[in-house]
Amino acid sequence: MPQMYLRHFARHAARRKYELMVRRLGRIGEPFPVTPTGIAAETGYYWGISADGVPHHAVEELFTSLEGRADSVLKVLLNDPEWALTPQWPLGPDQRHVLAWWMAAQILRTTRQRKRLTHRRAQAPDLTAVPDEVHQLAENNPHLRYIVENIVTLAITLEARPWALGFSDMCLLTSDTPVVVWNRPDEEDQIRAAALSDIMLPLDPHRFLFLPGPVTRQDDRRKEVDHLMHARGAVGMALVGVAYDVADQFVIHHPEHDPWKHWKPTGPSQPKSWEGETHSGPQYVLQYAVFPPDQNIERRWTIEHPPPRTPAAAHS
Repeated sequence: MPQMYLRHFARHAARRKYELMVRRLGRIGEPFPVTPTGIAAETGYYWGISADGVPHHAVEELFTSLEGRADSVLKVLLNDPEWALTPQWPLGPDQRHVLAWWMAAQILRTTRQRKRLTHRRAQAPDLTAVPDEVHQLAENNPHLRYIVENIVTLAITLEARPWALGFSDMCLLTSDTPVVVWNRPDEEDQIRAAALSDIMLPLDPHRFLFLPGPVTRQDDRRKEVDHLMHARGAVGMALVGVAYDVADQFVIHHPEHDPWKHWKPTGPSQPKSWEGETHSGPQYVLQYAVFPPDQNIERRWTIEHPPPRTPAAAHS
């Protein structure tokens, strides 16, 4: 997982020192601290081997390039000194393009995708049109081949969708599947899934991107263009649940923004066919109101939590 992304869910403990909380799915009640460099880091995961037996790192280098450019866009979304929802929304075309490519990479690069591909043994698509170096690299790794074949179309699909920048009252988590394709996380045609599904990317403990799908948009024409949203109460809890349900091995949250204080997983998560799971996956429907563009939320609420309401205060 990109370290620059994980730092947005980390406590800044000291100069160049960041701390996350991680929960393994098999031991979900036992969170433990870790640094961004100490989680989801596997050397050689995106390396390929040429026909001559020479290691290639072209896909890994592509991801590094995308992360460097996306980092500056994420800072625009998250670093406004006064407001939780940046006044620089919607993003400019270049910023949107950069973030769409980065999100496409996060959909395609995950361990969940690799396990899905390995399990289904999908036939490799034709790569005759791609450069020889990348073609040779992908020949030796079906997952890299899949990334090379799909990343351009997937990025274009995401870029063409309307985007919502959102604030959640509920503390959010992320996982080793950071971009969540609702209801279709393991569909064989991931381009179709990305075109038809709601899509969510948690950005930090209280902010997220949400790309409403055609069904979600049909009740409000304002959702056909970029807009803002405020996930209140149960809606924020639902966002946590959806993100949890697609995790492959672990979830991640900020040490001081722990969803488990108000939420616990219930029911089965999205099934993992590669582990022999055959149950039906949970299906989600989200209804939300467009947040007025002339209103905002103070930045301090991305850090502070309101004090608990007492019974007396609740009835005053």
